[in-house]
Amino acid sequence: MERIKIDLDKLPSQRWEFLKKYKKQVNSLLKYYLEDLSDAGIFGDYIEMYKQMFISESYKQEIKTISKYCNFSENEILITNLYYDALKFVFGCTSFCTTKNKERIHARNLDWWSENNSLGSFTKIFDFEKKGELIYSLVSWPGFVGALSGVKKGKFSITLNAVFSNEAPQLAIPITFLIRDVLEKASDFDEAVKILSETTIASDCLLMVVGEEEKQQVVIERTPTKYAIRKPVDDNLIVTNEYLSLTENKQTQDTLQLTASGRHNRVKELLKIKSSEKIGDYFLILSDKKIKMDITVQQMIFNVKTGEVHLKT
Repeated sequence: MERIKIDLDKLPSQRWEFLKKYKKQVNSLLKYYLEDLSDAGIFGDYIEMYKQMFISESYKQEIKTISKYCNFSENEILITNLYYDALKFVFGCTSFCTTKNKERIHARNLDWWSENNSLGSFTKIFDFEKKGELIYSLVSWPGFVGALSGVKKGKFSITLNAVFSNEAPQLAIPITFLIRDVLEKASDFDEAVKILSETTIASDCLLMVVGEEEKQQVVIERTPTKYAIRKPVDDNLIVTNEYLSLTENKQTQDTLQLTASGRHNRVKELLKIKSSEKIGDYFLILSDKKIKMDITVQQMIFNVKTGEVHLKT
């Protein structure tokens, strides 16, 4: 899998200049998702106001640079980066962590529909560095500024799963930008959990956060303004696409929940009967026919202590 270094010591306007090599991939992804969002009829009239209110100057500069290496405007690039908040019904996702091993291992399937599996084909690992030292890594795509899955070496890892609540969306920071903020700025697991829990966000989500120490594994169940923290049961922590703690906010019979309980129960079953001592053991669970979906585009395993990323697409 291709890995790309991003130098955080550079100005935000200079960090993505390498994208001139990936113009075709950026254009392909942006075109497809802009068409989806156009059909949904959202964001277009309000994107300039939203950008000024909730997108940091640093991210605006990064987006401006990306616009130089594709056929789309800054606002169009931002709109595609808000895809999760706009159309999260196309997401699935299954994540789990087991506390039995000495090192914290965080496993995750990203399930997201894309045309011709472009999300799988264009996946890269982006290593963000300062003074030549690795700070955090994202599993992502060219042209995407936010974060769905990432690990901060020796500190914590974060993955995002979709969910629906009965609470209305908020005009607030998009969760994918907040995740990247936390990976970049939070000093430890506790600070990461606090920020991800207490910050008002644009839409619902489920966040698995795994730290290096034994009891540092939680699922943060979020609505835009509320949160509940769920901890491991029987040494394992599992999240799919349903609220298990914030049940009063649960929206019933949405498309994500149709398979969520089944995937959750299957992971739980396999963790009881299979050893999880090697990276391959985790991939076997992620690839089980009752867990992996037709729209699975990424399978990843993070080692929080070492910052290692193991990835299949």
